[in-house]
Amino acid sequence: MTVRRAFILSSIEQYLAIVINVVVVATMARLLTTDGIGHMVTGIGIGAVALSLREFATPEFLIQSRTLRLTDIRTAFTLLAAITLCVAACVMAAAPWIARFYAFPELPFFLFLVLLSSVAEIVSLPIIAILRRNMSFGRLANIRTVSLLVSAVVTILLGYLGTGYMSYAWGMLAGAVSLAALAVTASPYPLSSICRPSLAACPEAIAFGRYKGASQLVDRMYETLPQLLLGKIISLSSVGLFNRANTVCGIPDRIIMSAFYAMAFPALSASMREGRDIRQAYLQTLAYISCLYWPGVLLIAVTAEPIVHLVLGSQWYETIHLVRILSLASVFWFAVIVTNPLLLALGENRDAFRSSLMCRSVATVLLCAASVHGVTAMALSQFASLPIQMVISLAFARRHLHFTLLDLWSAIRPSIIVTTCAMTGPLVLLMVNGWEDEMGPGALILTCLLAGAGWLPGLIIARHPFLVEVRLLAAKLVSALPWLRRRFPALGA
Repeated sequence: MTVRRAFILSSIEQYLAIVINVVVVATMARLLTTDGIGHMVTGIGIGAVALSLREFATPEFLIQSRTLRLTDIRTAFTLLAAITLCVAACVMAAAPWIARFYAFPELPFFLFLVLLSSVAEIVSLPIIAILRRNMSFGRLANIRTVSLLVSAVVTILLGYLGTGYMSYAWGMLAGAVSLAALAVTASPYPLSSICRPSLAACPEAIAFGRYKGASQLVDRMYETLPQLLLGKIISLSSVGLFNRANTVCGIPDRIIMSAFYAMAFPALSASMREGRDIRQAYLQTLAYISCLYWPGVLLIAVTAEPIVHLVLGSQWYETIHLVRILSLASVFWFAVIVTNPLLLALGENRDAFRSSLMCRSVATVLLCAASVHGVTAMALSQFASLPIQMVISLAFARRHLHFTLLDLWSAIRPSIIVTTCAMTGPLVLLMVNGWEDEMGPGALILTCLLAGAGWLPGLIIARHPFLVEVRLLAAKLVSALPWLRRRFPALGA
């Protein structure tokens, strides 16, 4: 499978996931209070931190292996099962104490369902790693989408029935069980051969997973610790506000960058195995991401008020200024998500961990310090933490790819031009309206159309390399629609 086809299939999966998740977020935001969302985020956050220890035995080492043996798959299953069951037992033993700490009496049962979901994933995770290694993104997209639909339907249905934030935990369990069942049907190996205990490839798994696991643990601490601290110092309602604001401003992240990340490690690993120029691939990826991501986050900042009302509902008006702050700060995030897959593909797991540790440690300290002063202070701290993470990530990438600052500037300069062209129309419209950020559905649609109308000419003016992808897409559309090819023969050339 070509990288372009893999990216298209991965993108389709990610976009379907985004649609499903947005429906769940929009529905549950209208069914639950900020306090209910805060309880859900706290419970899932505690489970996520504990279960990140499984990454020390991550099955992703199967993706990087030059040759895949059955003993490798069995080792991945054995290590994953052992760590998952051990973590589950420890968390359940500590659950009553954690519940008292947060005055959250339902937490033990919530964590039980979350941990039960992780047990179901023991079967699916090694199979998913094999499918990613084989670049079987179409099959992977099918099973992930179905399992996500199952999770969404269960969550929303139970939410309507009055289960409250517990509906999220039941939805996670339903999704994990369905994913495991579907993964077994899609596996190139029978389940009986995968589930046999083995430690034959333990040294390889540990060598790969020790830094990957440590990096994942640091990431989870960065994502959850400030919110867990906020929930104890301020209130669980404030956790709900901050989390939902992050969800809204992360829409461009999920639309644009999730697809890149889902196939970045397998694609870069394949490039390494085939001896292609990974330096040029990295710089081109930065160029592609920035020309899409920057206009996206800036557009969210401009349209924060109608976007919040559309996605979350009018009762979440307190998140509007948080969304605006977080979206503007996210401009610096574009390089961070690419560097970790790059270092893993290069086999530099130690540097991947060091990069993540340095980035997340600084950011976690800043966020935790800001959480004492409330959610707005946490949002503003991103203007310090995200630029620092960007600089650190690029420094580690330069260490191995040896690109110059001029090379980096040449890669992102066209994207700056594209972003400027895309945002000119929305800013002019905002200025004409007297800088009033309140806009109805019509104004929101017009703002998005103006952004799109400026984005495409920006690609042409800047001679952006992404224009090649746009032309290829246009050519495929024309080829698929004969009447368009007759009207615009030049496009089909």
